[in-house]
Order: sequence, then C-alpha cells, then structure tokens
Amino acid sequence: MRRIPKAIYLSVDEIDARIVERTVEAHKHPADSKERQTILKEIAQLRMHADAKRWIDSPGLKPGR
Repeated sequence: MRRIPKAIYLSVDEIDARIVERTVEAHKHPADSKERQTILKEIAQLRMHADAKRWIDSPGLKPGR
C-alpha cells in the first residue's frame, strides 16, 4: 500500500485534486468492496480538511477585517 500524504500540509487546490483522484479510484472497485469503503472514508476526511482550510482562510477570520 502506498503512503498517503498528510492533508494538513496540502493546499486546498491540492486536496481537491486528491479528492478527484481518489473518487476515480473508488469507482474502479465494486460497490460493496472493502477497498472502495476505505477510499470513500479517505475522501470524506479530505473533504473535511479542505472545508476547514477554506474556513480558516475566510475573510471573517482575518484580523482587522
């Protein structure tokens, strides 16, 4: 199994690209397979990381705005 880069070090665009890659990979596996479920779990985690990064970068959280 290959090592997955930590999402916290990736930019939002890089995380979004990773989500697309993993979604394509998930569709290559049968719907009820353990591999697909593992990939879908990773996709959900990546989406949460991307949403958190977008929220942190939002203008309302920047000082002086």
